[in-house]
Amino acid sequence: MTKSIFTTSFLFVFLLFSLKTNAQIPFEVNNSGHIIIKAKINDVEGKFILDTGAGLNAIFTKFSNKIKNEKTNNFFVGHRATGEELSVDLYNAKSLEINNKKFEDQQYAVIDLEFGDIDGMISLQAFRNTPITIDYNNKNILFNKSTKNEKSIDIQIADYAGKAIDIFTYVELNDNLKIQTLLDSGAGKSSFWFSSKLMEPLALDKADFKAVPVKSDFKKENNYYIGKLSKVSTVNKLSKLEGLDVAFVDGLIYEGKISIEWLGKVLTIDIAKKKIFIAE
Repeated sequence: MTKSIFTTSFLFVFLLFSLKTNAQIPFEVNNSGHIIIKAKINDVEGKFILDTGAGLNAIFTKFSNKIKNEKTNNFFVGHRATGEELSVDLYNAKSLEINNKKFEDQQYAVIDLEFGDIDGMISLQAFRNTPITIDYNNKNILFNKSTKNEKSIDIQIADYAGKAIDIFTYVELNDNLKIQTLLDSGAGKSSFWFSSKLMEPLALDKADFKAVPVKSDFKKENNYYIGKLSKVSTVNKLSKLEGLDVAFVDGLIYEGKISIEWLGKVLTIDIAKKKIFIAE
């Protein structure tokens, strides 16, 4: 009898824990279209952008002052999309927790930026082995959701020696130019940047676009040619847009850098399978 009660209690606790760690995690979408989630780093809760284009986890200076930081002897040198070189020191996260689900062996950088009440960015580093679903309809995030019978697009993984990770996919512009583009939820909503090198093969005249010099947060200035593009679609035509606002950017280090919400309303990023599954 005692053994039976113990087994039942153990199963109840296990199921309760499973429900908590795999529960629907609410997120906010701010005015610029960024996905905002709550997470704990080193046991301190903050608000973070879920940023598939960040490469590595990052916290802002104000939040770093709230936690105990464990600096390593390692650093990472990367580039922003518009070419600025960033050299950042890396810190070991004692813990990274999202809705009671703990992610082990995480690192982060400290960036001297302010972005309203946002404390930093959670990259795809935590989800190398955990498929993550973004449900735009219900504004929820789920882990390890079944993707059986769902359609998908292929993604390519850029893994920078285990320190940072980005995802790419191939798209077609105007049905005649296939390019590889970074998928960047951190770009916000309806963000479509393409290298200005592509204007010639697309037979686009810069004179038909509005030239705008833009200075980044890191003081680098690039020319943006802003206008309309007839069509962008995934190569399998599963997702497509027509008559979209775009920017062709001088000095963009990628062929393209685009947001992800246009791909579908329920997206599962599965890095291990190199797929994005699209339920709706």
